[in-house]
Amino acid sequence: MMTIKDFIKDTSHLNEAALVDISDQLWQIGSLSEIKQQVSHELFILHISMNMIGNWKGEGWWGVISEQAELVPYIPEALQALQLNHLKTAFEDVISIFPAYTIFSNDNECYYDMINFLQNVRFKVTDERLLMIPSEKRKEMVTSIKQKLDILEDLTEPLWGYGAESDGWIQVIDYIKTQL
Repeated sequence: MMTIKDFIKDTSHLNEAALVDISDQLWQIGSLSEIKQQVSHELFILHISMNMIGNWKGEGWWGVISEQAELVPYIPEALQALQLNHLKTAFEDVISIFPAYTIFSNDNECYYDMINFLQNVRFKVTDERLLMIPSEKRKEMVTSIKQKLDILEDLTEPLWGYGAESDGWIQVIDYIKTQL
């Protein structure tokens, strides 16, 4: 089973490029479930963390949730491991708006209906379960998710945005240091 120590011997030169390289090597194993089976729990959390932050930097939280759905179930634990409990709470507030039957998978056609349903009341959906939700309730859900996403983005920007310590990777670097 691979561990963080298999990839990192010295933390003095850790930066975004080095972290991306580690993540790319892990993706060579295969899918997220295959990676999870072949690496230590700590290395898996590191992989989730690197992908969470990297994707956030490119697309924001809605991009992570809608385009990297497989990461979503693991994000709360990753945020907790990075000692970002306030982000964990805000993230869970966003995810709590999704119906309980949601399967976070970009391979699931129903998931794209779910994203469209929550993104804009005018977006068409075909999932019968979503069509049963009254339009007023849908409006409330869309408004709520936007408000909660704004809160989450506001909390995240100082940590991972432009000008953040270590270009937004300090929590990941600190996590690695605690694991070595």
